[in-house]
Amino acid sequence: MSLINHSFRILTIILLAAPVGAYADSWSCSQGNDVREIHIKRTTSSPAPCDVVYKKQTEGFEDQILWNANSDDNYCEEKAQGLVAKLESFGWVCTETISDTNDTAAESESQ
Repeated sequence: MSLINHSFRILTIILLAAPVGAYADSWSCSQGNDVREIHIKRTTSSPAPCDVVYKKQTEGFEDQILWNANSDDNYCEEKAQGLVAKLESFGWVCTETISDTNDTAAESESQ
């Protein structure tokens, strides 16, 4: 029992030490040799404002901002997940990726 309590305490410390801003807000989708990425870009640690950025990595297109929101906390997530579902319905294989929103916020502050 003591070993379980000790293991639980260690796990709790590890989870609390994880970056607060890290969560799934990006997806990478592939079909054959083509890769497309969907990213939710935030300028703060809040869910909004946000942009949904669509990248056609292997097709030579510039990145596109498909949707954005200033105050609706769920808008970008809903739109991004809807695009992922649409791509998957066309046969693309999509996987979630983790990005750190602190990096996104720092990146936008330097611009």
